[in-house]
Amino acid sequence: MMAYIPEEREEERREGAQVDREWLVEYIVELPEDNSIRMVTILRGAQMADVQGRLYDILRAQYASETRLDVTVVRMEPVDMRTDVALFEIGGTYQP
Repeated sequence: MMAYIPEEREEERREGAQVDREWLVEYIVELPEDNSIRMVTILRGAQMADVQGRLYDILRAQYASETRLDVTVVRMEPVDMRTDVALFEIGGTYQP
C-alpha cells in the first residue's frame, strides 16, 4: 500500500529539485512467431525521457534472447495521485 503525502516533496519543489513522479505506461510487445502481449506498468521518472529509458532497460532485460522486438507505446502519462476514493468503493466494498 502506498500513501501519498503531497507535503513530503513540497520543499524539494521549492528548491527546484527535479522530483521523480510515477508514470502509467501501456505498451504492446510484438514478438516474431508469437502473439502480441499488452502490458501496463508504473515507472518512476522526472520526465518522459527518463521513463522511456527505464522502459527500454526493462524490455532489454526481459527479452534479452530475442533478435527482434517491436514495441508500441499506447499510453504514457503521469499518474495523478489525487483520486476520488468514492469511485472505487461503495459501502466499503471494491466496485470495478
